[in-house]
Amino acid sequence: MKALFSIFFVVHLLAIAGMVILLLMQGGKAVKALPKGFIHAGFTALVAGLAMVGIRPALHHRNAAQYLTFNYGTIAAKLVVLVIILVIAFKNAKAASISRATWVTLLGLIVINIGLAGSLK
Repeated sequence: MKALFSIFFVVHLLAIAGMVILLLMQGGKAVKALPKGFIHAGFTALVAGLAMVGIRPALHHRNAAQYLTFNYGTIAAKLVVLVIILVIAFKNAKAASISRATWVTLLGLIVINIGLAGSLK
């Protein structure tokens, strides 16, 4: 189970890094567009994150105290932030361009999500 958890962790990190990179690639352009792979990377991060949360109880089945101290509130906050990112991305998916405010909002929400991940135990 630990190997499976590690695989999902790496996939989750790569998906989040992909989202950041795809947005930063639009940074220097005058007309910013939402990259095609952004929504796919977001869903990959979502699925990998949910898989990690699902696998976690199996990793700590012998140590219930460690399982109970896991911060599910932070995970819920991460989930909400990622869903907001995906909703904004879906609303702008067909648009030829996105505003600078939308671009900065998406980038800021991803940074908030990364900060929340840093606060997990």
